[in-house]
Amino acid sequence: MLSLVPYVPPIARDAASCVCGVSRWVFEEVLCQSCRSTAVEEHGERLTRLLADISYDYRDIHLTWSAAGESPESFNPRVLFMAPDVTDPDRGKIQLHWFHYWADDVLVAAFAAGASDDEVLALAVAQAHYAIATLAVHEVGEWFTYRGKQVFPPHRSDPGFPADEENGPDGNGAVVLWVAYDRQNSTVPTPGAVAAPAGGWKPYLTDIGTLPGQRLDADDSGITVEGPGDAPATRFSWADETGASSPGAGDDRSRILHAVHHSIVSSELSVVARHLLVRGQPVLAPASGSEGSGLPWRFHLTYDG
Repeated sequence: MLSLVPYVPPIARDAASCVCGVSRWVFEEVLCQSCRSTAVEEHGERLTRLLADISYDYRDIHLTWSAAGESPESFNPRVLFMAPDVTDPDRGKIQLHWFHYWADDVLVAAFAAGASDDEVLALAVAQAHYAIATLAVHEVGEWFTYRGKQVFPPHRSDPGFPADEENGPDGNGAVVLWVAYDRQNSTVPTPGAVAAPAGGWKPYLTDIGTLPGQRLDADDSGITVEGPGDAPATRFSWADETGASSPGAGDDRSRILHAVHHSIVSSELSVVARHLLVRGQPVLAPASGSEGSGLPWRFHLTYDG
């Protein structure tokens, strides 16, 4: 079984120079252009063969990898997908792309630094997982609404990311996804139990919009997210109702919407994990934090961008 290295998203890396001392073009790159070209010439064919072992093709989402000649974006995960347009959902699905212009060259740089095939394959799986998982978070943000308005808009202006001014970090607005892989301490941080509104949950449920094909259900003990497709049902429980605030309280609403969002994201990320394959077989555990069949992984969301 692969032993995945923890993968740090490009937005979290510090800008620096290449190992040869020359400044890099963009901070996502590990090597300068000259060193990267040399590494591609030396290790390109080997890396191309290795990446052919990783696949994802499910629910109109398809993983591809850029080729060696497509400087400066060689050997990056690209995600092509068909989805309805949130602004015009009745016109049918359209083809879109995700991480299409990602300029991270860490895979070929790892080979240049002497990494083994297994080490580079593990890192490539982590990159692919991160790319598809952030797409899932993005699509949840597109469709998750309260009274017709997006709760966590994935598109926003962010002067801190001048190359992607309209999208913010990884195109997910204020919501940032962190992914880690380990066999110890795989507990998943989750929102605390939410007190059911004093006026009941139905007003919230009827006012929440979700992904096409997704359903919300709630009772006196908690709320369940079901679908779309074969997405596993996810559930969180209400806290002791004696601690509930008044039905119109803004903080009460905010905590409920955060908890529902986290549950929907958890459901979608479990789907991603089950369908990311290495040599035709899933490599990740089917759910975040689970043990047994597959490598445990965990995720954390921050809501401040």
